[in-house]
Amino acid sequence: MLRINESRLLNDIAELARIGATGDGGVSRPALTPADLEARAWFRRKIAEAGLDYAMDGAGNQSAILRSDPPSEKRILAGSHLDSVPNGGRYDGALGVLAALEALRTLKENDIAPALTLEAVNFTDEESAIMGLMGSKALVGQLTAADFERSRLEADELDRRFAAAGISRKSMLRAARDDVLAWVELHIEQGMRLESAVLDIGVVDAIVGIRSLHVTFRGEAAHAGTKPMHLRRDALWGAAQFVLRARQHVMANYSPGVCNVGLISARPGAFNIVPAEVYCALEFRHGSDDEMDRMQADLTRLMNECALEFDLSVSYEETPAVIPAGMNEQVMRAIERGADSLGLSHERMLSFAGHDTQNMASIAPAAMYFVPSVAGISHNPKEFTREADCVKGANLMLHTLLELTKEFG
Repeated sequence: MLRINESRLLNDIAELARIGATGDGGVSRPALTPADLEARAWFRRKIAEAGLDYAMDGAGNQSAILRSDPPSEKRILAGSHLDSVPNGGRYDGALGVLAALEALRTLKENDIAPALTLEAVNFTDEESAIMGLMGSKALVGQLTAADFERSRLEADELDRRFAAAGISRKSMLRAARDDVLAWVELHIEQGMRLESAVLDIGVVDAIVGIRSLHVTFRGEAAHAGTKPMHLRRDALWGAAQFVLRARQHVMANYSPGVCNVGLISARPGAFNIVPAEVYCALEFRHGSDDEMDRMQADLTRLMNECALEFDLSVSYEETPAVIPAGMNEQVMRAIERGADSLGLSHERMLSFAGHDTQNMASIAPAAMYFVPSVAGISHNPKEFTREADCVKGANLMLHTLLELTKEFG
């Protein structure tokens, strides 16, 4: 059975990890910083050395291309991203790009002409240093001029980084494609489900939606010494009760869905004043809009119950939601057939983190799969995926692409 070149893949992972290395095993390559630009130049050299065609679109997304003969009008794409969070790990994103590149190299050096043109893609700014999933958002035609105004960078810095990469606002808005036949992404799990279940592969069947609510409980300020406890309208009591009840309710009724309160503040904010107003930032995630609707209804009911219990009022404001993305059955089955042919154990599961695949799913049949993360650590220099699992993931990419060319060819 055809296999990738293990030592070459592992050498690539080690080489790339030296670009933006932090000295403690991690990497720091935020999008379009000097370290990321160096990694992008390195990737281009690897493509040239492999004898593959190179392309970069108006959003800075880079592709290694293995053309069919004759070149097909539609293409199958695979990959991930080379940028990282500040002081992150060496596997997040990078493994997916390098595995896709290695799959194409293996096909080329074995003189296997694919039935459809294949591309290994490095998306620009998956980690949202500039804006969320920027490169894939541009490729699928969802990027707008207004998005630049919401960038995490000041306008001058935004344009400076674009210019350094050879792109511009105008080119990004022209980067949409209509030639994508299918998409597949390999990624580290960034969690512990595979490791705990002793599984090789997690086939993602949906990427969760994310909803966020700005919640405010309102009571009455009072002297912290003289106001009797039983007469207080303490907004923090209501908020604290809500946080704990939300935790209990979601764990009991919505597993594997999750919720989080990651920010909380009390006003007036003094040791000797009973809190009159408490703000908390609530986020919750699940794999379908129906489940998200049910969660939101239950969580708002809990808010009102907790407010009533402590004689408070409560209100909330919604922020724009991230819509859940279901994965394509044909692509998932292709991944599973590839895993079976390689003798890899697998199970379907949700992805609780955002990925470029959720954008790609809006224009083409798409799916992704995970390999294990040791101890579930990610976005951290201690992030680690065993060499054997990296190799399994890359071999599965090779055979998934072969399955997809049969499925869509």
